[in-house]
Amino acid sequence: MIELLLFRTGAVDITRGAFAPWLDASVAIERVVAPVWSALIRTPEGNIVFDTGLHPVHVSNPYATFGKPPPDREGLAMRIVMKEEDAIVARLASLGVKPDDVAIVVNSHLHFDHAGNNGAFPHATFVVQAEHLAFARGKPNFPGVYWDIAELRYLPVTGRTRVATGVEVVPTPGHAPGHQSLVVDLAESGRVVLTGDAAFTRENVVRRQTTAMDEDEARESLVLIRTLANGDLTRVFTSHDADSWATWRHAPASYR
Repeated sequence: MIELLLFRTGAVDITRGAFAPWLDASVAIERVVAPVWSALIRTPEGNIVFDTGLHPVHVSNPYATFGKPPPDREGLAMRIVMKEEDAIVARLASLGVKPDDVAIVVNSHLHFDHAGNNGAFPHATFVVQAEHLAFARGKPNFPGVYWDIAELRYLPVTGRTRVATGVEVVPTPGHAPGHQSLVVDLAESGRVVLTGDAAFTRENVVRRQTTAMDEDEARESLVLIRTLANGDLTRVFTSHDADSWATWRHAPASYR
C-alpha cells in the first residue's frame, strides 16, 4: 500500500498579492506566513520524496539566497522563516528515514524553496522534466548551488511519466517551463495531486488564476489539476496555502 506523508520544510513571509493577483492593492500588500512543505511517499518499490524544501542555511540568515533587499523594497520582499527542525533531513529522521533510504526525488521545479536540499540525497535519482532542467540551468533565480551538483543523478523526462506503480509526474507548466505536479493513487483516499507551484493556494484552482511566467499555460494547468482530482479540491495539495495547510494531516499522520 502507498502511504503519503506531508511535512513542513520552512515558510515564506510574503505579500498576499504574490499568490493572489485578483486582490485589491490595499489587501495585496498584506503579509502572510505561508508554508513550504515536502512529502514522503512510501511505496512497495521504494521511498519517494516530492520537493526538498529550503536549505537550512536560511535558519540563521533568512536572506541567504538572494541577499537582503534595499530598505525601500524590504516591505515587499519575501522573507524566509525556518527552524532547524524544518530541514528535510531532520523531518525524515523523525520518521525513521535516512537520505540513503530515498530512491527517487521528484522536483516540481528547481526554485530554491522546492529544490533547496537536493544535495542531501546524493544516492537518489532526481526526476525532472527535461524542458525544465534545460531552462533552469545557469539562471540566477534558480540557484544551482542547491541542485546543479556534479554528484547528483538527474533523470530528464518528457511528459507524463510513471515514477512507481500509482505514482506519476504530470506536466503543469506556466509557473515555469517544464513545471510538473505529482499524482498519487491511494487505496483509501483516492487520487491526490501535489501541485507544486502550479497552484499556490486552493483559491488559485477555484478561480483558475495565478501569478505565473506564462499565464495562459498556468490557467490550462489549473484546469488540468482540477480534472486530475475529479473536481474534489480536498485531494489537491497546493504549495503555499496557509489556510489549507492547517486542515491537512501532517506527518507522522498520513494519507493511504
